[in-house]
Amino acid sequence: MVDKEITIQPQVLIVEDEVGLREILEVNFRGAGYQVHSAGDGVAGWQQFERHNPDLLVLDLKLPQLSGFRLLELVRSESDVPVLILTAYDFAEAEEVARFRPDAYVKKPFDVKRLLGVADRLLGRAAG
Repeated sequence: MVDKEITIQPQVLIVEDEVGLREILEVNFRGAGYQVHSAGDGVAGWQQFERHNPDLLVLDLKLPQLSGFRLLELVRSESDVPVLILTAYDFAEAEEVARFRPDAYVKKPFDVKRLLGVADRLLGRAAG
């Protein structure tokens, strides 16, 4: 009998309203070994979060229907999942979100490899 190595893919939820950017993130996270779920607005993001209980949340702050600030507040009311904020805001402006305990910030525009490295570190994954 041959032992098979079981690999569990971490689940990431990407909540980003820019379709092109969301698609780029989806492709790159899949390529890095993640199972990917995504949403284009805060309400859909919350629904996806509740449905999939992801291991990592990648969250834009400027979202339609429900802001990223509010979505982060809802997530933190129920979970300590690692949250990586992806934002065009200056970090000084984004400090108001600090009370919701995000784990990392990446400012737009960004390098995808750097973003994936931050995500891997948040999950304690060895970068491959």
